Amino acid sequence: MKKLFMLFTAFVFSASMLLGAEAKTVQVTALEDFNTSNPPAELHVQMNANARLDYDLMLFQGFQVTGKVVPQGNSFVFVPVSYVNYQEEKLPIQKQFPATFKGRAGVIRQNQPFTLVFGNANNENFLYYVPSSSDIYPEK
Repeated sequence: MKKLFMLFTAFVFSASMLLGAEAKTVQVTALEDFNTSNPPAELHVQMNANARLDYDLMLFQGFQVTGKVVPQGNSFVFVPVSYVNYQEEKLPIQKQFPATFKGRAGVIRQNQPFTLVFGNANNENFLYYVPSSSDIYPEK
């Protein structure tokens, strides 16, 4: 019974490690018309969901993101270079987080949602500190 429990625990642990390394799929909205087979050099999108790209960078729903576009066959790779936050501040993105277009090829219209897949968004392995009540109300 103990061996069966250990085997099950090992399986769950290994499965969670594999799932943590998956790509991050995010739905965004186009802020201008473009063709997926011949995209512009720069693209503007609005985030439809929160996306943590690494420990220091979280793109929240509603942020407007500007990125370089690298054509790749009938598709493209989107590399974010800056974003506009809720206070309307334009902030640069220092690291490279390439995202591939996922969807049907063709014309994407303004305000039409589509999907980007961030391949190296390994954000599930962060350790967060959760304060306890003793941190908030220290003993006297």
